[in-house]
Amino acid sequence: MANLVYKRVSTDQQSTARQNLVLDEAGIEDPVVFEEDPGTSSRLHPLQRP
Repeated sequence: MANLVYKRVSTDQQSTARQNLVLDEAGIEDPVVFEEDPGTSSRLHPLQRP
């Protein structure tokens, strides 16, 4: 079974570094990652996101 991961940040000044660390600490190997561009969540309604 694949590990699906959704990573996002709210602003352009943030990064997903902490989320990556948590995944590594949890031992998640080869996750299928869905990642939005920084700041997308504040610009687009969830149903308009790719």
